Amino acid sequence: MTSATITGNERLRAAMVTANVTIEGLADHLGIDPKSVDRWLNSQRTPHARNAEAAAKLLGADAYHLWPKLGERHRSTPTAQDEVVACYPMRSTVPYGLWRSTLANATTVIDLAASNLLFLADAVWDLPTLLADKASAGVRVRVVTPQDPAGPVTGLGDVFPSLLTVPGLRLSTHPGLRADVMRADDDLLVTTPIDGLTPALAPVLHLRRLGPAPMVGGYLATLDHLYATATPTRPATTHLRAVAA
Repeated sequence: MTSATITGNERLRAAMVTANVTIEGLADHLGIDPKSVDRWLNSQRTPHARNAEAAAKLLGADAYHLWPKLGERHRSTPTAQDEVVACYPMRSTVPYGLWRSTLANATTVIDLAASNLLFLADAVWDLPTLLADKASAGVRVRVVTPQDPAGPVTGLGDVFPSLLTVPGLRLSTHPGLRADVMRADDDLLVTTPIDGLTPALAPVLHLRRLGPAPMVGGYLATLDHLYATATPTRPATTHLRAVAA
């Protein structure tokens, strides 16, 4: 192949080869169609800023090096709309594997504010093992579930009892928890409650933090507030060992 026949984005191609990331792998990470990644590679197409930044992070590269025209195409200050990766009308329309892949791709932070753990038990069948592996790898993992003093609720001990003994996990309960927010690094899956609808029928937003994060920033502040005001969860039983004086 001569240099005259080489077209498209060779910087992106080289970064993907170096990082051992395929077209399908990058598309799956970004939650987009592989055809979009193929167009980035084989034409002068420049992706949206949120996808460019997320792709560059995965590849260990600079987005503006991969796409020099990125700054010309996009505003310097992201808007809330830029942070919306996808909007699903209800939970059943979210790609089934997205719940697990979002958590599996986390390298620094995982936050779970789960008002309904039953759907996570179905969508992420190996959640305790996944979270344990992430915590042992140095990822900060926080989980908060509902606290209802008026009656029993379906909590960690009912759905994921093994999570109660995983080292490195911060587990807590909160009486004011309503929405389901799953954060993995810069990606969030947010179930937005609507009065009169069960959580399963509520819309789900896939958000990705970008720049100052005008939309995601509100959810991140909410998560911090929840954990700051939540009650720590302790295992149901504590084994004590006698120590000789």
